[in-house]
Formats: sequence, C-alpha cells, structure tokens
Amino acid sequence: MKKVMLLVVTLAFVFAGYVKAEEKKIAVFDMKKVFDEYEKTKQFTKDLEEWGNTKKAEVEKKKKEIEDLMKSFYAQSGLLSDEAKKAKQKDIEEKTQDYQKKSQDIIQEFSKQEKLKTDALVVDISVAAEAVAKELKYDLLFDKKALVFGGDDITDKIVKRVNKK
Repeated sequence: MKKVMLLVVTLAFVFAGYVKAEEKKIAVFDMKKVFDEYEKTKQFTKDLEEWGNTKKAEVEKKKKEIEDLMKSFYAQSGLLSDEAKKAKQKDIEEKTQDYQKKSQDIIQEFSKQEKLKTDALVVDISVAAEAVAKELKYDLLFDKKALVFGGDDITDKIVKRVNKK
C-alpha cells in the first residue's frame, strides 16, 4: 500500500511538472457575439429579408388568385355544367399545386442561400479570430461554449478585426 501511495505521489509531481513546463496561453471568444456584430452579417440579414419579402409577395399573389377562383367557383357552381365544374376544379387544383411547389422551392432556396452565406461569414470570422490570436501570441483559441473555465476573452478584438476588412 505504501509503495502504491509513493508511486501515485511521485507520478502527481512528475505530471504537475510536465503540465507546468507545457503551460499554454489560452484565448476564448464568443462566436455568436462576433457573428451578430459583424457588419456583413447585418447586411446579409437585410438582403435575405428583402429577398424573402419579395418572394412572399409572389406567393401571396398566387394564394389570392386561388382564393378568388374558389369564390368564383362556389358562387357559380349552381349555374355551371358538370364539364365546366370539372374544368374549374382542375384549374384550381393545378394552381394550388403550383402554389405549393413555389412555396417549397422558396423555402429550399432560402435555406440554401442562408447556409452558403453563413458558412462564408463563419470562415471570415475564423480567419480573423486566428489572426488576432496569433498577433497576441496565444497558443490555443476556443469558442467560449467549448471551454468551461479559463482563457482570456478576445471577442471585442475579433469584432474590430472582422469589421475592419
């Protein structure tokens, strides 16, 4: 038992000396804060919102057209022949399918554009974060969410760097 305790104590001292010799300078930053304060993010959000509003107006126009056709159909259904009813119903179904497809296409395009642009912004931020960390002679850089304790916060310096470009 004494030998095991002696071994554990000896290993603890050896390990403590090793850790001390390999001490690293650690920095952290808040990726979300940098992303939110990045000027390109603000412009991207504005552009995407404008695009979304334009597409929403297009879809709303198609929806209104379908609603008008349905009102017309129900108002005239008693006066229409069976063939005319079927033709109007078919027209309404086709326009409804077109409306649904257009809506899905817009959602997919929105998601695709958002992902592409977000990925590009994250790359910009990562490059700036790495440059700031190297300038300040940090050995390691972590997102704040990945590190529970420790590290110098260089978030504000990174925000300045990305907005300087």
